[in-house]
Amino acid sequence: MAAVVALAGCGDAPSSSTEPDTNEYPSEIALADDFNEDATFSFGYTAFPPSWDPTKSTSAADRIFYIPVYDGLFIEGIDGPEPGLVTDYVPNDDGTSVTMHLREGLTFSDGTPWDAEAAKFNLDRNRAEGSRIAGELSMVTDVEAVDDLTLKVDTDGSIGALQVSLSTRGGMVVSPKAVESGVIDDEPVGIGPYVTTAISPGIEATYERTPDYWDPTAQNVAKRVHKFIADDQARYNALVSGELDGAQVNPDQVNTVQEAGLLPVLKPSSLFLVMGMNSAKPPFDNVEVRKALNMAIDREGISQGLYDGLCTPQATPFPKDGVAYNEEIGDGLDVYPYDPEKAKEILEAEGVTDLKIDTLTPNVTIYTKFAEVVQDNLADVGITVNVRPMPSEQLVQEFLIDKTAPTTSSVTTGITDPHMLWGSFLAPNAPQNPGGVYDEEMQKYAMEGAASLDPAERNEGYSKMVERWMEWPPAMVPVCMIHLAAAFGDDISGVAQHTSGLPNMRHVAKSD
Repeated sequence: MAAVVALAGCGDAPSSSTEPDTNEYPSEIALADDFNEDATFSFGYTAFPPSWDPTKSTSAADRIFYIPVYDGLFIEGIDGPEPGLVTDYVPNDDGTSVTMHLREGLTFSDGTPWDAEAAKFNLDRNRAEGSRIAGELSMVTDVEAVDDLTLKVDTDGSIGALQVSLSTRGGMVVSPKAVESGVIDDEPVGIGPYVTTAISPGIEATYERTPDYWDPTAQNVAKRVHKFIADDQARYNALVSGELDGAQVNPDQVNTVQEAGLLPVLKPSSLFLVMGMNSAKPPFDNVEVRKALNMAIDREGISQGLYDGLCTPQATPFPKDGVAYNEEIGDGLDVYPYDPEKAKEILEAEGVTDLKIDTLTPNVTIYTKFAEVVQDNLADVGITVNVRPMPSEQLVQEFLIDKTAPTTSSVTTGITDPHMLWGSFLAPNAPQNPGGVYDEEMQKYAMEGAASLDPAERNEGYSKMVERWMEWPPAMVPVCMIHLAAAFGDDISGVAQHTSGLPNMRHVAKSD
């Protein structure tokens, strides 16, 4: 294996997989001039948050329901973070802290004032022990309210990822009063373009415009209805029939929705399919076993069979146009090709025979199918897998909190910066690293990559991290980077796909 790694570091980038072509589909539908300000927009999605408290979020996909009601310090724009509740962002000379000036004159929807103390309250709470989103703020070491509208955030030197982190769940803010009263679990109280007027837990949420909101360009429809529809076919049917104005669709449905007269938007994303392992449970504490599992999964078959090729097969979780992509190693499939015979040979050498395990998967159609393919792949190397589909909240409870389940076959969401991946999945105290096993050398390179604001300097550290990943694969098997898609009626505009995998609907509009 070491020899293979050495070869992968020389010469041209590997070309062991075919790059899917998404150029025929747009990634954005520009805002129309003639939209109806009194319209209602409805959207179908694959997740519903278990709580309106972002610190209890089980998936970054929960943001589809959070974004209308919760502004963050920054907002995830089409081209990167944009000013949200922060108007000015000034790093210090050595990259260990940043001073932020806050938007003035705002209140939460319950009337609580927005100020630096409220910002500090939220950042401290979001990164606290027990917060499920703490990994998104792993670089933050201290938060200080300098004055009413000035916030100072200290970091461990990993300042390169901070702005991106503050545009995700980690930067979302809720009313401190609503937290103290316990209201926030069942009812969102934030600063956002909309407020909820009706909530059916696990089914749908209805939103109406927030009066006197600071950015009226984010209020192009009078009402929004977001619906949870886990079944892919049911969600597709609701979209095609006109019950929905828009919905997440799978890449293999893009052609058919286009033929039905709908408008798809599609973009390569940082979201990836993954087999996760609890490294505290044998044999997943054994790096040789993890190498074998990397060769036991048929990445190309999964990409073609489930996504019509619109899922780029990779043994690393970093997109090709991202700051952490190692051009010499490429997709990593020269190091870890699909080779069940070799995988079985390694497992037998390590004494792993007749292994029987459970794998947890979200009860969303395509992810259940993914788990079933993993089940078939591992059967070929002598591992019996029992697939257990379940709601995301139950999956998080069993795998990450109770730490009783050995594996998951699932998907990551919203990892738009490699340091967020490190803090969420790979660090010893990462919320999604139930086994806690990590590699000090990989950590060193991860910190180097996060220490600069210069993309070229960041890539130097992360490229070394990827090289180490090939030598010491962690307790996760990346499978492929998904080209996520959504589709909308021909009267919808002002939408796009994010690199994070989520549709950007902040400026959504509907014409007559």
